[in-house]
Amino acid sequence: MSALSAEECGDLVEALLPDAAGLVCAVREESRDQIAARLGGMSRHELEAMAVILAAMADPERGLREAFEWINFDEYGEPLPWPSRSSKTVRGLVSTAAPRMKGRAGVDEVAVERALHGDPQPLNSAERALGVDRGIRRGMSYDDVAERLQMTRKAVEQAWTRAKERARAEGRYVPKEKVGEITAA
Repeated sequence: MSALSAEECGDLVEALLPDAAGLVCAVREESRDQIAARLGGMSRHELEAMAVILAAMADPERGLREAFEWINFDEYGEPLPWPSRSSKTVRGLVSTAAPRMKGRAGVDEVAVERALHGDPQPLNSAERALGVDRGIRRGMSYDDVAERLQMTRKAVEQAWTRAKERARAEGRYVPKEKVGEITAA
């Protein structure tokens, strides 16, 4: 937002307040596609302003359980093991979250999602690994994941094996049924 003057930033923030409030409600009530549609037409400046507005709406001293109480399952459909009493706060996550620096290799989760939905994206190795994990867990075949992430089937199989090993080591859920082995029609 540095390209905008202070007055322009203020006007942009004021204009985006209804959108920010709508997004707060949407993440609790709407589908991923509906949320994507809300954000899809926004410019980079608008998205950056939206991020700042939403961050300003959050209380860093709020407990994590309270901040996310509306979520009762993880990305794999497993119940969340929220402790009944937790002193962890939003602020408590700051030390574990390194700021993303321009020019450093990171993971662009939006690019991963777009690739998995069939929109070709340039992905780095970390993004491909995440894409394999998400795609296979969602029931995609090895061949479909390979095609969408621009990988070979063998590379997808190897990445999935590593992802399962990592998940087990971290105590995360790993599907027991055979996944990803269905060939594309």
